[in-house]
Amino acid sequence: MPSPLKYLSFAVATLILTFISERSLIGATVNNVAYRSLALSEQTNSRLPVQTSDSEAERLFREGVEQLGREQRLEARQSFEQALDIERKLGEPEIEDEASRIQAIEELRSWVSIYTPLKDANDTVEFSKTTLALAREQKDRDKELEALITLGDAYISLGEYEQAVESARASVTLAQELQNLQAKASAFITLASAYESLASSKSEYQKATKAAISGLTTAWKIKDHFSEMKALAILSSVYSSISEEQNAIIFAKQALKVAKLNNISNPVAPPLLTLAGVYLKEQNYQNVIASTEKGIISLQDLQQPETEGAASVMQSLAYFATENYQQSLDLAERGLAIAQDVESPLVEALALIGLSLNYSEGRDLEKALELINESRSIAQEKDNPELEALTLEVRAEIYRNAQQKESAIASYQEALSITDSFSALAGIARLYQESNLLATAITYYKQAVNKNEAQERRVIPGLPSWLEESFGQGIQNINGLQSTEVYRSLTSLLLLENRRLEAQQVLELLKGQELREYTGDPKVNFTESGEPASLTITPAEEQIIREYGSLISFGYQLNECQQTDCSQLEELLEQRESLTKQYYQAIGRLETVIQDNKETDEAFVDPSQFALKAQSIVEAQPNTVLIYPLVMEDKLWLLWASKGGILKSVEVSGVSQAELEVTALRFRQLLQNRLSNLEEVQATGKQLYDWLVKPLEQELQANNIKNLVFSLDRSARYIPMATLFDGEKYLIETYSISTLVSANLTKTQLPIQEQKLAGRPFNFQRVNASAGERIPAIPDQQEMRLLAMGVSEAVGGFQALPSVIDELDVIVRRDSLDPKGIYPGQEFLNQDFNFFTLRDNLLNHELLHIATHSEFVPGRANQSYLLLGTGEKLAIPTIKTWLDLRNINTVVLSACETALGGPGLDGREIAAIGYYFLKSGASNVVASLWNVDDQSTRILMEQFYENLSKGTPDSPVMKAKALRQAQLRLLNGGNPTDPGLSRLGQAPRVNAPQRSQSAEQEEENLPPTSNTSNRSPFRHPYYWSPFILMGSGM
Repeated sequence: MPSPLKYLSFAVATLILTFISERSLIGATVNNVAYRSLALSEQTNSRLPVQTSDSEAERLFREGVEQLGREQRLEARQSFEQALDIERKLGEPEIEDEASRIQAIEELRSWVSIYTPLKDANDTVEFSKTTLALAREQKDRDKELEALITLGDAYISLGEYEQAVESARASVTLAQELQNLQAKASAFITLASAYESLASSKSEYQKATKAAISGLTTAWKIKDHFSEMKALAILSSVYSSISEEQNAIIFAKQALKVAKLNNISNPVAPPLLTLAGVYLKEQNYQNVIASTEKGIISLQDLQQPETEGAASVMQSLAYFATENYQQSLDLAERGLAIAQDVESPLVEALALIGLSLNYSEGRDLEKALELINESRSIAQEKDNPELEALTLEVRAEIYRNAQQKESAIASYQEALSITDSFSALAGIARLYQESNLLATAITYYKQAVNKNEAQERRVIPGLPSWLEESFGQGIQNINGLQSTEVYRSLTSLLLLENRRLEAQQVLELLKGQELREYTGDPKVNFTESGEPASLTITPAEEQIIREYGSLISFGYQLNECQQTDCSQLEELLEQRESLTKQYYQAIGRLETVIQDNKETDEAFVDPSQFALKAQSIVEAQPNTVLIYPLVMEDKLWLLWASKGGILKSVEVSGVSQAELEVTALRFRQLLQNRLSNLEEVQATGKQLYDWLVKPLEQELQANNIKNLVFSLDRSARYIPMATLFDGEKYLIETYSISTLVSANLTKTQLPIQEQKLAGRPFNFQRVNASAGERIPAIPDQQEMRLLAMGVSEAVGGFQALPSVIDELDVIVRRDSLDPKGIYPGQEFLNQDFNFFTLRDNLLNHELLHIATHSEFVPGRANQSYLLLGTGEKLAIPTIKTWLDLRNINTVVLSACETALGGPGLDGREIAAIGYYFLKSGASNVVASLWNVDDQSTRILMEQFYENLSKGTPDSPVMKAKALRQAQLRLLNGGNPTDPGLSRLGQAPRVNAPQRSQSAEQEEENLPPTSNTSNRSPFRHPYYWSPFILMGSGM
């Protein structure tokens, strides 16, 4: 048996090459293990012949142990290595003492467990196998368990994931048998990591999620914070890999929080880099820089240079995107140097891509091409087609940047011959658009949209999980090929070509794509059959694809020849030039065919379910038009749909995206200040009216349009359209107004339960507020029930909303003695308003009114919330997950706040307000863009519900009209001819004749239009305009 000192010195010298990794599985500290090792060496040496060299080895070993105890790790490594050199020159005396032999094994096992050497994983595997065999021979199951766990971790370090799974499964089984919870947590985490590395589909990632959750819950039981942090980090990485970015961020931040609270410093790199990957995909470059900075520090402490090099390249991309080119260049060079030093070809290829981008930006075309071609060569050598295709896309953009469009197209064609990625399809479409081959550009844009709707992830194999998808997405974004921008480019081209029906379809898909990015819901645009939506490719467009297909087929042959340097290369290059010329001639002819046939080709007028749904919206209400503004960088398009399938469009030039953003922001600032100058409010509203409505003015008047339904875009979402001013009156004074989140989410029929309300009479009496007399309930009266929730007290750091008490009091009729309530129902105020009272009382109500602080913020849906009476924040995504709103006709949120708008903000959070409630089953959502804690809100809400209550099944009051009437009452100070409203703010009389007044009669009783003599205390739009209606308005 070899000397324990030699055994231990060899283990220490080998394993110390990397820094100590904290492992909660080991109860002893590093010092304890070291000094027990030293004691063993003394015991052993007492039985060995005394040799000078051996004494020197012992001295060095002691010195190393002392240095290790002082955390002088580099010095300790040197001491151990010197001791190892001496031991290697000595013989190998045997040890007969069995106890010493077992103790040597135990010490060896402890060292192997403490150290996790990524560089020397092969040595770890060998040591672990030796320990495992000896432990099994000794029937020491505890040592067997620890050896199995260490073996699994080492296999992961080597990329041998199948073996890692085998070891981890055995570890889990044994840990459960031994009831060793620390080992169980560690084993589950190892298993989760292995499953994640093997996963290629969402269902396979579920195995990793399940194992990580098991590890997490076990760690919670024993307060094992290190394992808790690791499990959270793995969950974050898994969610990032399946594009559930919001969950990825939640778990990564929680992992970092656990690390901070428990002083876990070094191993925080995984969650930091996962965050960086998510931020890179989202173009949140400052957060990418911050996360990678911290991650790199941790990686340096852990001595993980390969990962450090990859993180440096990611940081380089972020600096490039923020136009800090020198910093980007320095980081790419640093990443390249590290990659070459540790012989990591894939990281080297990424660094070369980063460098090529910088040289292209610096107009050094020759150097940029040299670097990107070198990167491509590495991808070919490593047989990594996804990476090779990406290098070709980057090369295409380098050529495009140098105004060499033909070479750029050729590079994209080569990339497409490898894989038909979204970015390659969109990139070549943009080049055809710039070459004025518009029909061809449309063809490729449509293919790109269909590719995106299929939700196929682009992954570069061989990269860390936090980089495998984010790097390609980062390049795509840097190249200006963001998904929503591609949808907009296609829509603009279709409108330019007068292909309005297709443009409408793409606009609907654009709304869904924006919601998908904001909410993380991959199924936003799915059809009723549960399939991803897709755009129709016309016969002429299919011919373009076929012509291109022959060129692609040839590209395969040429690429193979180039890699092998075949003898026919020169001939094939000449042939490619000829085929390319033929291709351009063919698409030139097809461009003409498409232009000639676009009015008659049935494929162009074959409506998708989205277009049909949009059509049903305008036909559900007479005199209605659906208006889609499309905000481009340098112009504005207005597309509108009306009854009979009529679609028209107009281009509004002279207004840029930036100009609209600035104007919308100023308008919101004026609207939200009740002291702002009314003339300035109206002047700004007039400018927006001229852009968004005036181009349609004659059409609207000629067709007697009364209802406007807007599907708003970008900064226009921040504008309450009711406040647009035509020079004499506000838009709300002429039209009823509602907005769509998307046509696909909009209901145009009443829910079944509302159609059956006649079978649910309410047999209690109402009280005449003025006379105090009871009025018998009308037989078979069909009333909806209202569930009201509110917070009036200061709670959770939020100020009190005292007007909420009166607000709920006037709209909820609790019993037959209640003189004020409009609808029968239930009310939960303050502490009584919690998640469970909300969830459990939805079934028996058709109206839901929530009067509490709520905020909808840009960026992430999980940052938006409703404040419960308990002081807790109910995250908005929870609504779709836990609340069943299928019985609810209308949701009213009377105290919402949203951002004002401004540069870089596109109002997706406002669309998300409606999305979460509509997706959960509600038909309509009324929400405020800012909170007006004033009696005006109570009055407006009271009037809104009173207007609704006047409807009957035969003559219902549309929600949009009810809201319009309520807003106009505030604007104009009330209608003195209305017998039920003798003064503004007084409770309306609740007699049956008034409640049965028809919608048409109510229209006739609307107050006069606004004018300069209007002295209503609430005439400023601050009071009446924040409320918007999302849904059909039915």
